Amino acid sequence: MKKEELMKDLKFCQELMDRLVKYADLNYKDDANHFIENDNHTVIQRDIIRLRRELNEIRNKLDQ
Repeated sequence: MKKEELMKDLKFCQELMDRLVKYADLNYKDDANHFIENDNHTVIQRDIIRLRRELNEIRNKLDQ
């Protein structure tokens, strides 16, 4: 994996993380229900799952 590709992928993950933090800051309260969706995951949980998937793809590329 070239450094350019690695940096692009990591910056994308950083953007996902920044969005996750911003969403949590704006929408979560200490006593909130945390907005359970149809798939029994909160918005934050789905975002974390996506971020983890993206990071795993980067890890797999690095292993090759």
